[in-house]
Order: sequence, then structure tokens, then C-alpha cells
Amino acid sequence: MEIDMEFYVHHSCENERETGRTKLTLSDFDTKSVRDVKYAIQDAIQAPVCDQKLFYQGQPLTDDNMLLRRLYFREGDCFHVQFLAVADIPGISELLDVLKVAAQEIVESLQRELPSIEDNSSGLWRFYDRLVYAVEGLASFFFPWKSLRSVAQRHYFVQEGGFDAFLEVLKFSRQLYLVEHPEDVTE
Repeated sequence: MEIDMEFYVHHSCENERETGRTKLTLSDFDTKSVRDVKYAIQDAIQAPVCDQKLFYQGQPLTDDNMLLRRLYFREGDCFHVQFLAVADIPGISELLDVLKVAAQEIVESLQRELPSIEDNSSGLWRFYDRLVYAVEGLASFFFPWKSLRSVAQRHYFVQEGGFDAFLEVLKFSRQLYLVEHPEDVTE
């Protein structure tokens, strides 16, 4: 039997020293974990999961895999979450998706063969416009570098696989460079 549970989340943000209260609903509550609550919070208040410190009845919930039924949680009970800052998750996600798709296509093309940089129908040129769009757009989310909001946005970027995708792009560009400049290869 699927049980929907309404609950409250008191949240406090280090960035603006603000607090708030949000009402959330999770379906099939008995099968959900602490991680599911964190993702629901992320969707509701734009606090990256990786930055959340979640508490229930004053105790930190450190095991993201723990099922909520182990908490003896009741309808109307409340979680408390502390987080670094609100991030622009929808904005980053759009650009991150572009970057991840391009990185996946790059990985697949490398598995076939390394394309020539002069072949405009393949290689980096095929990905160039999308990569420039994604990288330039993402850069705007990380400025100013030391602000708490920028830090939260960088954490979300890494949490969602952006760093790994970016590394694939860098590896690909290095391999293209080495194909075009074999004299720079050191053994």
C-alpha cells in the first residue's frame, strides 16, 4: 500500500542567515530514504543535496540510505536542514545537460577512433558550439568565486557529474592536440 506523507522542513541558510518552513509531500513514504528527503528539499528550496545537513528530533541524519520508516516519523513531523546557500539549480542543470551530452558523445567518438581536427563533420568541431555555450554559461554561475552562492553552485555542478563531463572534454581536446602536434609528444 502506497502511503503519501506530508511533513515540514525548517531550513536555515548560512548565506543570508535566513530561515523558513516548507511543507513537502513524499509518496510511498515507507520505502523512501533520507536521500529521497534531501532531493525533495533540493527541488523545493534549491539547496544542493551535497550541502545539506539534515536533522530529525535534534539528531543528525548521516546515513543517506536509511529508510524513513526506521525514524518512526509521523504525519506533520518536521525535519530541520541547514545548508550553505541557495543555488540556481534550474539554470545550472540546463547548461550541465548540454555539457554532459557533449561529453558522452565525445567518449563514444573516442571509442570508435580519434577524429581529425580538420574534419568539420566530426571531432571537436561537431561539439564546439554546444561546448562554448555550456562552458561560458556555467562560468557565470561561479562568479564571484568566493561567494557562498557560487560555492553552492560549484558543489551542485560536481554533485551532478559536471566535473567528470568537463574532464572528458579536456582529455578529448588534449588528444586532438597531440594528433595535430605529434612533435610535442614526450616519451
